[in-house]
Amino acid sequence: MTVTLPASLESFVSQKIASGLYHNADEVVVESLGLMRQEERWKAVASAKIDEGLRDLEEGRVLTAEQSREEMAAFKQRWRAGA
Repeated sequence: MTVTLPASLESFVSQKIASGLYHNADEVVVESLGLMRQEERWKAVASAKIDEGLRDLEEGRVLTAEQSREEMAAFKQRWRAGA
């Protein structure tokens, strides 16, 4: 596969190679595409969680402000205790 990049991106790839982090353009592209794939997975998970939260809200599964504060306080206490 051959890819043609705009001059600004070609310069960016060259800078990454010059930094010593990558040996060639292929490594830069592979890393970039891996990050893009990771971002897509993150967006899918985040979208699903948002949808779940909206369903909970529509179905009345919500906490009062006081319940939320109590849960957060308990979470912090467990976290501080190292649990």
